[in-house]
Amino acid sequence: MIPWEKEHPYGTLFGDPLPGAPALAARGGCAAGVRTLTLTHPGQADVLSGLGRSPLPRYDRPLRVEIWYPALRSTDGDRAVYTDHMGRADLGNLEPFPIEGRAFRDAEPDPSAGPCPVIVISHGYPGSRFLLVNLAENLSSKGYVVLSIGHTDNTYEDFPSAGSLESALIHRSLDQRFIISQLPELNRDGFLRGMLLPDQVGLIGFSMGGYGALRTIGARMNEETLRSHAAIAEELAEQPDFHGDPAVRACALFAPATFFLDPARSEDIGIPTLWFCGSADNTVHYAAVRDFCERADHSDRVLITYEGCGHNIANNAAPPQAYARSWDIFKRWSDPVWDTLRLNNANCHFLTAFMDLHLRGDAGKAAYLRVPVTRGAEAVYDLDAEGRPTEKHTGWKGFIEGTAAGIRLETF
Repeated sequence: MIPWEKEHPYGTLFGDPLPGAPALAARGGCAAGVRTLTLTHPGQADVLSGLGRSPLPRYDRPLRVEIWYPALRSTDGDRAVYTDHMGRADLGNLEPFPIEGRAFRDAEPDPSAGPCPVIVISHGYPGSRFLLVNLAENLSSKGYVVLSIGHTDNTYEDFPSAGSLESALIHRSLDQRFIISQLPELNRDGFLRGMLLPDQVGLIGFSMGGYGALRTIGARMNEETLRSHAAIAEELAEQPDFHGDPAVRACALFAPATFFLDPARSEDIGIPTLWFCGSADNTVHYAAVRDFCERADHSDRVLITYEGCGHNIANNAAPPQAYARSWDIFKRWSDPVWDTLRLNNANCHFLTAFMDLHLRGDAGKAAYLRVPVTRGAEAVYDLDAEGRPTEKHTGWKGFIEGTAAGIRLETF
């Protein structure tokens, strides 16, 4: 038995497939290593110390980044334990808790796995670079190098009492672009030397991270946001010659905060996009997300709707420590209707198909994203005696009968 297949003493972890999970939800065949980097973005707007001043002072902005990568199969080191937080710094109820992982901390990279496409993850508001460990570990086990950004001023442990929104509006996309801009140097001189494809990037954004991702691929601010944030409007105005980061070839948007953006100015979004949203999302509002998706018609789009689901569609499931806490704490990871682990499985399935198709050119994965009927609950599974689909069969590829109920998948 190879090391990363050993039974974990904590049982099912975030990103593991449950019984009945869709076909592409399972982890891949690579051992995953993980390391923490701190990268510094020089000359950025210092929102927290300069809010109300014009122009804003500048500072060298530090960014903590967690990076997962294919590791050598001989790895026998310690499995990663990530430290995330319940509560928030500004509320005075911050409490750390461990997340047991399947990646190996500081493991030796496997150069034979490269060069690898890169996936960049941008968390919600507030959030953590560990909030989507379920996606990061899963994708890295499939041969991707995954970088998850901890957005300074917007993490649970550094969330300020004032200035956090302004910082997010200014920095979310700039942080993403900066990390992407560092990939060539990491490929030349870093511990992953020669293992990256710096111009084959997939971008994943959740909530406010989705706002940033849309800007990174070419969306523009709307006039209402610029008026209501007049003090920082100059910082928010996009450079006229920016039409989307050319290194980003595919973008997945989980419940993106579209209400800061103008759907009528989305003509620069020309890469494939995969959208996820719950139909009961009252945070970013499902109707607004759907409208933006439909109007971004220069992009080949797939929209996945989790019917009856709220906003928390991408994050890890709740840690055991949260079960003894109030609903205000517990709800960060949960949904009143959907089981979060099943959401994680479906997300990993669809993301794998989407990223493999667009970053690796695996045309066979398109069948997982173009389904015969839009509503999973209406799919008919009809096979002949030899297990081949009959003319009546409209089942979704990769799903067991009945397990796509509650999911709607549309292509535009």
